[in-house]
Amino acid sequence: MIEVCHKSSATMSEVVLVELRRESSPNLARVLRCSLSAGDVRVIVDLGERDDVSSDLLSILHRTGAQLRALGGKLAVVTPEPGLRRLFDVTLLSQAFGVFGSRDEALRSWT
Repeated sequence: MIEVCHKSSATMSEVVLVELRRESSPNLARVLRCSLSAGDVRVIVDLGERDDVSSDLLSILHRTGAQLRALGGKLAVVTPEPGLRRLFDVTLLSQAFGVFGSRDEALRSWT
């Protein structure tokens, strides 16, 4: 299941929060494309408590991060799992977008 929430605050533009409850890469790709089409340029993908991800999901995140950067936007991925954070470091994806332990950390990185 993918849950999408829009959050905004007085100090920053709208942020799209995508909460991934279980892996559903095709749906995630569609949701992210819709966000980009709507002009959303700050997206947080929360991987929740999962401890693994597929190569499809990594590819979707990489592509979305590049598209957001081209629009002057940002992608943040939230995972409290040390193993996944290490995976993002080893694959150098953590250089393409921010990887954070919590949503609050991701939001603070943009202020």
